[in-house]
Amino acid sequence: MLNRIREALIGVLASLVFSVPTACLIWALANRELSYGASFITSDYLLILVALFAVLALILPDLFPAIMERIWRLLVQWLRWF
Repeated sequence: MLNRIREALIGVLASLVFSVPTACLIWALANRELSYGASFITSDYLLILVALFAVLALILPDLFPAIMERIWRLLVQWLRWF
């Protein structure tokens, strides 16, 4: 039981390596788009997004890499569109 909890926590910590830069990029791109209208998304939403990614990594450890891959593919497509 303790080993399973330890493995889950290590998985969440490892997921932060990928989820924090992803969340920062999403937050920065959203703020860049909103800056044209003089709006701004606070950093609270950045922390919420990082926490959401951590929860996803904890709940769906086998599916989390596929989720991150899909998010990055969508980001690349979106950036190419601009």
